[in-house]
Amino acid sequence: MNFYIKNMRNILFLVIFCAFSVACAQMLPGAKPVASHMADSEGQPILMDFSINLVGLKDANMPFSVFSDKPLMIYYFGPNCPYCKQNYGGVQQVAKEYEQKGLASISVSVGNANRRDILMFMEQQNASIPFFQDTDQSFGKKYGDGYVPRLYLVQPDGKVYRYASTDSEGIKEVRADIERLFGIK
Repeated sequence: MNFYIKNMRNILFLVIFCAFSVACAQMLPGAKPVASHMADSEGQPILMDFSINLVGLKDANMPFSVFSDKPLMIYYFGPNCPYCKQNYGGVQQVAKEYEQKGLASISVSVGNANRRDILMFMEQQNASIPFFQDTDQSFGKKYGDGYVPRLYLVQPDGKVYRYASTDSEGIKEVRADIERLFGIK
């Protein structure tokens, strides 16, 4: 019996170690960010569902549907995540840079976050784009991959692109995709 318990511990340790290694590899300086066009099991594009119940933090009456039919950048984050805090400035810079071209931008907090923590995040980051909370976790279940931060670019036709990185390389890739979307350069 002790033999099995010891082996189970070793297997559990190995599984945790592997998961941690994969997560850390995504954050390495040389890691290539990946923008993936989201598709269902049959290869059909996944479209943004603007009927998802997101609750506005500063304006609780602002429906998510306000952003349909226009290019939209979404920053999906956790208010206590150090990487989310570290990378928010670059995301907000891109949002400001392309706002005049017609890009709408929002931040969506994970569903289990405390409202006070989200408001503190907004204040610490001097946030200027609208913030929503995924209170019933429907956004995360449909578009998330279990990691934060994540950046999404939603095309006017609703097609969703998800970026695996929000560091400077990921921001460069998002910027290039936004410029292609608007026909810049």
